[in-house]
Order: sequence, then structure tokens, then C-alpha cells
Amino acid sequence: MEKNSKLPINTLSASALQAWIDCPRKFRLTRIDRVEPSFRPVALAFGSGWHEALGFILFAHGRGEAVTRDEQRQRFRDALARQIRADGPPVLYEDDEDEGRLADIGVEMLDAFLDGVPLPERVLGIEVPFDVELYDPETGEVLEVPLIGSLDAVVEERGRTVVLEFKSGKRRWSDEKIGHDLQATTYRIGAKSRGISDPEQRLVVTTKSATRPQVQIERLVRTDADELEVMDTAVNVVRAIESGVDHRVRSWRCASCPVAGACR
Repeated sequence: MEKNSKLPINTLSASALQAWIDCPRKFRLTRIDRVEPSFRPVALAFGSGWHEALGFILFAHGRGEAVTRDEQRQRFRDALARQIRADGPPVLYEDDEDEGRLADIGVEMLDAFLDGVPLPERVLGIEVPFDVELYDPETGEVLEVPLIGSLDAVVEERGRTVVLEFKSGKRRWSDEKIGHDLQATTYRIGAKSRGISDPEQRLVVTTKSATRPQVQIERLVRTDADELEVMDTAVNVVRAIESGVDHRVRSWRCASCPVAGACR
């Protein structure tokens, strides 16, 4: 694909691809027009704090540093507070939650994670970045924008390299969601670009259960065919963006969209 200075994006990521698939109009408003959202979903703040806390645990473990459970809990509380109080639109809470309640829930989830997920033998990297050329599978043409992202954690267990993907959420992931997760395939692409060939991929989801948090651990299986499908998807998304395609996708998501006002 020839260079096009009018292309309004510089990179693509798994989240960007999924965002365009979910609603091209929201993609344009948030990622091209940079419309100021009316609020920040609390799930985004929580997820960022969650990743920071798990990264701290793995980093300390990799350096052989002893960190108490109370220190790990406080690290999460501090990370969550920073995310909630960061500059920008206010955080929108769900149901009867507030910062204190959300922090307590997160601590319970952290305890469930620490009790249910054995720490690896070796930590090879945390938030390992990758930057990969995207190409048209049919013509071989390289797209103007690269695929970027970062691997949550790369560890070693019994001599095998394992790429970990951490998630937090309200419920367990279904088989269908696991099978169609774009990020898992981009992780495989990114790992290969970093010289990690055929790594084991593992999804670790910590959920807010109605009774107590639970941990779901799934082995992810991705193939070369899945990689080609992501490449093909990226080609079509880029061509659509170049052509100015930005139709609305009306769905249940509209009720909680931070840029719903600008969409009217």
C-alpha cells in the first residue's frame, strides 16, 4: 500500500482494531477527531491499576525481592487512586460503587490472584513492547501503519517460554470470547517479532464473583491462519479509514458511550 499522508492514524493495535469493528463512528470521534469524552468508564481506570499492581508483583518476584501481601495490596490501592484521580474527564462508577468500595473489591481480587496463580520460575519481561509491519496477505503490500502493543508478561516455566495476558472483569470468559479474542493473536505476532517462536500463551482472568473473586486460567491456541486473518482485518480497516467510512453501530454499548453526545 502506498504511503498516504492523509491517513489520520499512525499505528494500529488490537484495541484499535476492535474499537473500529465495534463502532467506526466512535473510533473516529475518539481516535481521529479526539473528541473530549464526557466521562471515563471506571473499568478502564480499574484495569490500568490492576495491570500496574500485577506488574509490580512480577517485577519484584523476578528480582528476588520479598514483598508482603499488605505491600502488594497497598500497591494496588495506590495505583487505582492515581488512575481515578488522573487529569481528564471524571470517572463514572457503576451501581453503588465508589473509590473505597472498588479498592476493597480489587484487594479481594488480588488475594484470589495471589492464591490461585503460582508465580513463575523466571520473569523474562513485563509490558514487553512490539512494533510489527502489517501487510496485505493477498498482495504482500506493507501497510503504512504498524501493529503495536505490549505483552503483559513473558515468563519461563520448566524451560518453556510463556506469554501471559492479564484481564479483570465481571465474569468468566466464554469459549467463544476466548476463541475470537484479537489480542491473543496479536500477542502471538508480537512475540514472534521479539524472537519468541511458538510460545505458550495463557489467559489469566480475575473476576468479581457475586460471592468471592475467582481466577480463570486458559491456554490460548492461535495459528498462522489466525495471524493472516488479523492481517486481512487490518488491511480492510485501514482501507475503510482511508475512505472515510465511519458509520454508527447502534447497540447496547451506546448507553454507556463516553462520546454519545458528539455522536448525535
